[in-house]
Amino acid sequence: MDENFCIEKLKFYTIKHHNYSFMNDKILKEVEGVDCSRDVSVRGGGLTNVRALQTAGPIKSHALYILRKWILSLIVENKIMHKPKISDYWLAFYQKGDHTVPHHHLPKLYAFNYFIKTPKGSSPLIFTSSNTIIEPEEGKLVIFPSNLIHHVPSNNCDNRVVFAGNIISEWD
Repeated sequence: MDENFCIEKLKFYTIKHHNYSFMNDKILKEVEGVDCSRDVSVRGGGLTNVRALQTAGPIKSHALYILRKWILSLIVENKIMHKPKISDYWLAFYQKGDHTVPHHHLPKLYAFNYFIKTPKGSSPLIFTSSNTIIEPEEGKLVIFPSNLIHHVPSNNCDNRVVFAGNIISEWD
């Protein structure tokens, strides 16, 4: 796993899944037809920052279960934190013109983004204040501190798909 720093002097991590093509195909097959909305409510009221179709609530997918376990194992192996737990997660399906407004994930400890499908024209993930650009690449996982403000600019293609979520301590 690569350790990186943005201008805010915050450490974030990137790694590519060793078998991403198989994993991503399996995820897309298992979630075909899953319920999505553009107006997902978030805890505490209000709507999501994602301006694209996204899932709400648990997703029945064995491949996503395996992916979540892989993410947690990386966090432990790389000593990012002790006893991590994914508190919530979602899929986002971006079409041309979709985007995500600048936001953070506090009070969670970390957030993650895993690129499942990135056709030509897929928008990057951007850490807003430093303009640190994370280029979209299928199979790439990004783990970053939850206080890092980030966004996704207007997407220039159809069918950009990401899996994202929040990480807390098992003790929270």
